[in-house]
Amino acid sequence: MAWSYVKMSMFGIAAAYSRDDDIMATVAVLIQTPQKHPWGGSVLGHKTYKCDRIATDWQLNQDYFVERPLYNEEHFRMRYSLLT
Repeated sequence: MAWSYVKMSMFGIAAAYSRDDDIMATVAVLIQTPQKHPWGGSVLGHKTYKCDRIATDWQLNQDYFVERPLYNEEHFRMRYSLLT
């Protein structure tokens, strides 16, 4: 029953009621069908850069969010403001 439903959804109603269950033909069609990548956003040839996120986060906190910051609040707002 499930196999006839799969055949009907993939190949139409006529295929669901046919008596010859040619599994190899179905497999060949499925293999030739282009598959989407599971991650969905990669661009082939796109260059990536490794960055040390932990050290960068630590440095940001040391520069702005400690008792005696290296830079003042105005500098932080100018550099990291989304509304420029």
